[in-house]
Amino acid sequence: MPSTPASCELDYENYVATNHRPAFDGLRGLGFLLVITAHIPSVPLFVFLQGWTAVWIFLTMSGYLVTMLMMREEKSIGRMAFGPFLIRRFFRIVPSYWVAILIYWLACYGLPPLHDTYAAFMARLPSYLAFVPEYADTDDFSIFTHSWTVGVELKFYLLFPPVAFVMIKNANWRFAAIAIAAALFTAQGSFIAEAYCAVLFGAMLALAIERPSGYAFVAKLTRVPAVVPLALIAGLFALFQYGEQFTALAAISSYLLAYTIVQEAAVSRVLTWRPLAYLGQRSYGAYLLHFLALRIGYMVFDGDSTTAGLLAACVCLALTVPCAELLYRMIERPGINYGRQLLGRTRFISVP
Repeated sequence: MPSTPASCELDYENYVATNHRPAFDGLRGLGFLLVITAHIPSVPLFVFLQGWTAVWIFLTMSGYLVTMLMMREEKSIGRMAFGPFLIRRFFRIVPSYWVAILIYWLACYGLPPLHDTYAAFMARLPSYLAFVPEYADTDDFSIFTHSWTVGVELKFYLLFPPVAFVMIKNANWRFAAIAIAAALFTAQGSFIAEAYCAVLFGAMLALAIERPSGYAFVAKLTRVPAVVPLALIAGLFALFQYGEQFTALAAISSYLLAYTIVQEAAVSRVLTWRPLAYLGQRSYGAYLLHFLALRIGYMVFDGDSTTAGLLAACVCLALTVPCAELLYRMIERPGINYGRQLLGRTRFISVP
């Protein structure tokens, strides 16, 4: 099969002309569906899909998007405005996170089948409220374990910009420092360290393709038939049969992200499909709420059979999607708008 022709690629001029990546919504939606499968071990196909790996796509995407936006702001106004950045991120992430904590607390307290989880949830509540959910479940899993990703991303938003964009001005030194940090996290080897490594891989991707030469190099690497990234995914699944290879996962996630960006025409038909894109746009709230919905599904269809798992997944989707829509309309979107209004009324002095 011939390689994807260059004419189907997103060229550099069109790439830098917009911050919007239409296929990313579909990628988020697909990732959310995979995350659901990760929590249903009774379905053999779901076990094979290794759905938890989709979280690495989310982390890599976050690192890419944040770094890309900061680089373009720096290029546009001569600096990265750290204060406004933190306000935008806070009102994008935290209000929905706090509401999710409240929903889980009410469910654990009010639903009799979840009473056995109430004590564990309350013991971990200070960690959740202190924005360190990634350290709340060091001894065992809980009903809100999946919120660890929020903690990782918040630390990234707080620490990465001042180090990478305030302390380091040279683009080459910036890339080198991030690469060294990723190597150190890999050497440390813990699950959380490997998660930060994934975010930094996404940051390095953004640093590379914001330059014309880097974009040309990445375009050359992605100028392959669609079967190649699919083969990489299959190979990764095979590799996971011998253990969790987080660095390989971060590298392949970065490549898949680059392929989605550059070879936009090759993936747009699937990843811009309206239902998938809609789910991706609500994926943050859906991700926060999905585990509770899945537990409710297992209340309705108790058992460890494949059928029970599939039915619980259906209940999970039936509950999560409308609840995520409500969260999006009532909390997430208003929070984003309030952050913008606050920035419009307040004058911030950025670090020069």
